[in-house]
Amino acid sequence: MCFLRPAIVAILLLAEAGCRTTGKQERHEASDMPNLQATAVEPKPEDYVQQATYLANPAAPPEAGTQNQEVVESTEELLPAEEDETDAELLRLPPSDPTASSVEIAEESPGAMDLELSAVVASVRSHFPLIQQAAAGRAIASGEILSANGAFDRKLEGFTESQPLDYYENYRHEIGLKRDTRWGGHTFAKYRNGRGVFEPWYQERATNKGGEFKAGFMAPVIRDRWIDANRAELWRAQLERRRLEPVVLQQVITSVRDGSVAYWNWVAAGANYRVMQGLLDLAIQRNEGLKVQVELQEKAPIDLVDNQRIIVSREAKLVGARRKLEQAAIKLSLFLRTDAGAPFLIDAQRLPAEFPVPSETADDHSLGSNQTSELLTDDVELALAQRPELSELQIIRQQINIAMRQACNEMRPDIDAGVLVGQDVGAPTSSKRDKSELELEALITLSVPLERRKARGKIRSLQGKLASISAKTRFTSDKIVADVRIARVALTAAGERVTKATESYSLADQMLEAERELFSVGQSTLFELNAREKQTAEAAVQRISAFFEYHVAKADYAAAMGFGAPLAEPVTPESVKEPLS
Repeated sequence: MCFLRPAIVAILLLAEAGCRTTGKQERHEASDMPNLQATAVEPKPEDYVQQATYLANPAAPPEAGTQNQEVVESTEELLPAEEDETDAELLRLPPSDPTASSVEIAEESPGAMDLELSAVVASVRSHFPLIQQAAAGRAIASGEILSANGAFDRKLEGFTESQPLDYYENYRHEIGLKRDTRWGGHTFAKYRNGRGVFEPWYQERATNKGGEFKAGFMAPVIRDRWIDANRAELWRAQLERRRLEPVVLQQVITSVRDGSVAYWNWVAAGANYRVMQGLLDLAIQRNEGLKVQVELQEKAPIDLVDNQRIIVSREAKLVGARRKLEQAAIKLSLFLRTDAGAPFLIDAQRLPAEFPVPSETADDHSLGSNQTSELLTDDVELALAQRPELSELQIIRQQINIAMRQACNEMRPDIDAGVLVGQDVGAPTSSKRDKSELELEALITLSVPLERRKARGKIRSLQGKLASISAKTRFTSDKIVADVRIARVALTAAGERVTKATESYSLADQMLEAERELFSVGQSTLFELNAREKQTAEAAVQRISAFFEYHVAKADYAAAMGFGAPLAEPVTPESVKEPLS
């Protein structure tokens, strides 16, 4: 029988090669992921563009309501083959607007340049803790994928058993490798040695002097053929890893929007502070002239007292404006951070001289109704394609479909087929040489669940989850459309308000100049001049409020569209007159 030994060695080598082949399959784990086709009508976003191009377009879900619905057994690649992702890969951010450049935060100094919105956005994307928190979820999901792959690890199994003091004195030892495969079965290869005197009913435990080599495999026939618990868990973990990409993008969109609002609030507070400072400077300058006029008896002393009252009142308003400016800078520091990630308290010297002026062509009120309707339609389509909420819901639906397939799989009979081959080596243990022949076994096992209540309960629960996701998807789609329309209306109205507020301020400034001329020639009183200054200041504050509202509306519109960066807009070359300069 020595000629059989090379055959046994070849069988063992083939078994080990099968384990290695399974290892290669692990590095291409995503190829087994089923593509779940849809029969239900759901809002389906088009291919992602701009900020969302890094997200894969998920397959549409199957119809909820069929328990044993067969799914097309095709495959699609889910994740890269590498099990261990680097920290840089796990903490990467979605791409920003390709036209936006990275702007470093200059150190605080008297001659530092004005702080721009692009610097705040760059700081938010790089150092904002909430974005980093969302990105850290990738490490959690990556660990779950690695853990799920552990179900296909090779397992070294063995035992040793000795009966040295029994009537039947014998010794048994066994060691082998076993591994679950990605096609539902398992392979094994082992070596065992049994020596001594065995009970008559345990004669199969005995081996020849050299021991026995055995190898084989078990494969599912019906249940666990296309999906099993191990593969379902791996696919769920892979989808969870993919689901985090829309979550990170949503956090980027929200954080950039909040950072933009904080920046414009700081700019508006600085502009209001300059208005109050201008009012105070006017009263102080006028006070010197009034003193001379009172000494020359051209003005009554009571006018000087009234002007002093005006100065004190405006100083109090300036204190309030300074408080709001400092508070706005503190709020901005949550989004404006150093390279180390610490909040950066910006100095008021870095305030921009003025709000950017919106271009007239950017406002909807300058367009015809047909153009506005077409623009809104394009915006809605783009938002549905870019907003990450729909992508996340589609991935969640895929995870539920994976669980649904596994639940349907548990409804099927568990029939496994296998082949085992074994060969004893060495001197025979008995004269019958019954252990020396090549052993070949073919077996089939059967296990059929009767009531199948566990699987049916899972299917019923998952059907409810699918119905819930369908309703949530419809509402989310409707909400995105409403968000875009609301943001467009707000942006249009804010642009109109900027135009009217600027015109109102210009008229108030003209009236103030005329009142100053009348006061200088004695044809107006201090009371009337103070009233004109208040009106002009109120118009300046309203103009600042309009600009703030416009830029906040732009930030809201960018967020409603699903952009992870502010919208770019041309600025007119006309300089806006500084309030009360």
